Amino acid sequence: MTIYIGSYTPEAGGEGTGISVWDARLRPAAPSLACAAPSWLVAHPQAPVLYAVSELDDGAVNALAIAADGSLRPLSRQPSGGSAPCHLSVTGDGRYLLCANYGSGSVAVFGLADDGALDARTDLVSHHGGGPDPARQEGPHTHEVVADGGEVVAVDLGTDTLYGYRLTPDGALTPTWRTHAGPGIGPRHLVSAPTGLRYVSDELASTVSIYEPAPGGGLRLVHRQPATLTEPTGPNQPSELALSADGRFLYVANRGNDTVVTFAVDGAALTGVAETPTGGHWPRHFVIDGDLMYVANQKSDDVTVLRVDPSSGVPHPTGDRIDVPDPVCVLIRRA
Repeated sequence: MTIYIGSYTPEAGGEGTGISVWDARLRPAAPSLACAAPSWLVAHPQAPVLYAVSELDDGAVNALAIAADGSLRPLSRQPSGGSAPCHLSVTGDGRYLLCANYGSGSVAVFGLADDGALDARTDLVSHHGGGPDPARQEGPHTHEVVADGGEVVAVDLGTDTLYGYRLTPDGALTPTWRTHAGPGIGPRHLVSAPTGLRYVSDELASTVSIYEPAPGGGLRLVHRQPATLTEPTGPNQPSELALSADGRFLYVANRGNDTVVTFAVDGAALTGVAETPTGGHWPRHFVIDGDLMYVANQKSDDVTVLRVDPSSGVPHPTGDRIDVPDPVCVLIRRA
């Protein structure tokens, strides 16, 4: 097992060095790779390749070859087609890479070669509009794009909208539906359940929303509730969310309360189970690997490790951590 941590670098106002590489014992496994603002990492489903954004005004996407020892080397690089790219997704067949450009509110599609290298961009679609929050919604801000089964879903915080697309065989995005989340909700990230429900963390409203497939296509809101179980004493911004492997629990990270909340999945609703401190400050991202949860606490410069109880579903601090400046994304890869 290899743990990759993306950190904000000086180009983006951080103090990180790029992408650091760690082993299962939380020890350095290979030299860090210098990469500008790699705020999101994703692995190719077949080839030994990792992709990273460079979240800059002049955005870029990087393909990085993975060696047998887990070390990284640059393979190819392409402009992202917009500013501040912040999320990536690879299609299940490994043919295309999708990129969300937060700053310019757009989604780019890149072809992938057989070895995982980036080919030329095949499409770029832009969102339009804004929302009622003048500081965060002065225009579109696409925060996530997901290759979700047979469709592509983009989550735009700036326009309070979820967008559905069909990806054609030649790498073009065809709009199929759009669902408005509500004014000022600020949807950030989405996760899909095998039941067809989609769970969305709402950054601006500090809520979690549940959507179901709507008749005729698209999504319909069926439930919305606070993202925390403890009333925040100040601003709270939900970030990452994930389902347990068996689908019984939904986990939501909260920047503000500095916690991960465990919800029991109860049909088309959620029941709060526990709110667990992450042991750090400003949990921007987390991943679950087996019974371990790795949380990137951006403002306390660490990745903390929690152990998930298999019966209750609740994570508990282990005391283990990785000290790394400005961590914002964790990727675990098993060879």
